[in-house]
Amino acid sequence: MIPEQLNQTSTKQAGRDSSNPEAVAPVRQVLRQLRDVVGLLDVDHYTRQPVTTFGGSIGGHVRHCLDHVEAVISGADAGAIDYDHRERGTEVETDPVAAIVEIDRLDSLLGIMPDDASGRTVVVKIMLRGDGSVKEMSSTVGRELAFVFSHTIHHGAMIGGMVRALGGDAPEGFGLAPSTIAYRKQ
Repeated sequence: MIPEQLNQTSTKQAGRDSSNPEAVAPVRQVLRQLRDVVGLLDVDHYTRQPVTTFGGSIGGHVRHCLDHVEAVISGADAGAIDYDHRERGTEVETDPVAAIVEIDRLDSLLGIMPDDASGRTVVVKIMLRGDGSVKEMSSTVGRELAFVFSHTIHHGAMIGGMVRALGGDAPEGFGLAPSTIAYRKQ
């Protein structure tokens, strides 16, 4: 289990949203959901691999998601986002407490992102082939925040499946896209 003082931070942060652009709030929300799930896991469950047919560990999926959030935050000011420039094998992959600290850091940075950031034009650098070549595409910070939101939900679905396969419970709705939630309400 994760130390209680770290778990209390999530509750405190949930109530403090500054006037953020519309695209930031959903990313912060999905980060907090991810934080809550990570807070339920011990190191063995967090690092175990494989878990059924899912590749990697829960920690690996968490690190991957956080790398994408970091890329948007860094790229918003730099004018360029590079999702493929990631540091693998970090402490975030192997230590749930380190993951929670990183989630909190990213959540705080999103919380102070300027309101006008969503409209900023950025170049997105991405590898579309395995030969290492990079393609540059034009986008906006808001569009990339929407991508990261969707991407994190997608990995949340895998993480939720892994948690359940390990005998744990993921919160209801964790890993579900807003469109799925809306469809199920019909």
